[in-house]
Amino acid sequence: MASLTDTKNQTIARSDAFLTERSKVHSSNPLYHVHTIYLFSRDNIKDIICMGFLFGALNASVAQKFSMGASLSPKDILTSSHKMLLWSWSNLFLFNLHNQRHAATIAEDAINKPWRPLPAGRINSKQTTQIMYIMYAVIITVSFKVGGLIPCLLEALFCLWYNEWGGATDPFMKNLLNGLGFACFFAGPLEAITGYSVFGGNGKAAAWVGILAAAITTTSHTQDFRDMEGDKAVGRRTVPLVIGDYNARILVAVGVIVWTGLAGWYWGVGWKGGLAAWIAGGAMVSNLFWDRSQAGDAFTWKLWPGWALGLFLMPVIGA
Repeated sequence: MASLTDTKNQTIARSDAFLTERSKVHSSNPLYHVHTIYLFSRDNIKDIICMGFLFGALNASVAQKFSMGASLSPKDILTSSHKMLLWSWSNLFLFNLHNQRHAATIAEDAINKPWRPLPAGRINSKQTTQIMYIMYAVIITVSFKVGGLIPCLLEALFCLWYNEWGGATDPFMKNLLNGLGFACFFAGPLEAITGYSVFGGNGKAAAWVGILAAAITTTSHTQDFRDMEGDKAVGRRTVPLVIGDYNARILVAVGVIVWTGLAGWYWGVGWKGGLAAWIAGGAMVSNLFWDRSQAGDAFTWKLWPGWALGLFLMPVIGA
């Protein structure tokens, strides 16, 4: 009698064969494949690509403060924006391929995000894996051409750790890898547009990215409150489930206060210069405790990028 694992593998193989035949029908339509690529990254356009673009653009406008060359004008930033977007998208696409190709993820996405390429039948897991390997050559080539090689290599390492080496299964390691990953998606666009490394010069850029990585590490589990019931049902361990709902909310509040204050001190802007971050962070934390419903927690996570943007503005205000 065949084992459960053998049966599962046979089912996946048959499914992949069916999807391969199905994809041949659309192989001559370039727009179909472009849309498939878009669907892989759709969820992360706002929080990865847009946030990385804003960080790169804002900090490039005061690049001289970081010893990363001359500060760029709005026109310079606009004409070089394609470098930031290309770096961000290529590295994000690689992460998405890793993150969405596993059987467990496909099964979960079939329920929660059926529009994603794998559960939607637009591509199969074997094809996804093949593209994933190709993307390693793509991201390295892009980084050689536009800059940001070290953040690219570090992000690839954190991507493997998160998706393939069990990093996402431990809630605290997951938070740390989120913080480090976001830091790479901030540093890469900045290096691409300025042509300088964040690890060079006076070290101020590296320290700034480090502060932001710590801020994200201690607050990124804000996204987990909205999914607590579902995570508990499937046995997923997240920070709110491990240390308790209220304690996890306290941790977010402390993180917002500590890192907003430290960022203001680091850039010498005082509370007035950090007003945008204080207001956005205050709104986020207030709603985190005021409305603890699923809808309220989902809204709190939507406020999180506003707080991050407030932090991004500090070196510009300080200039």
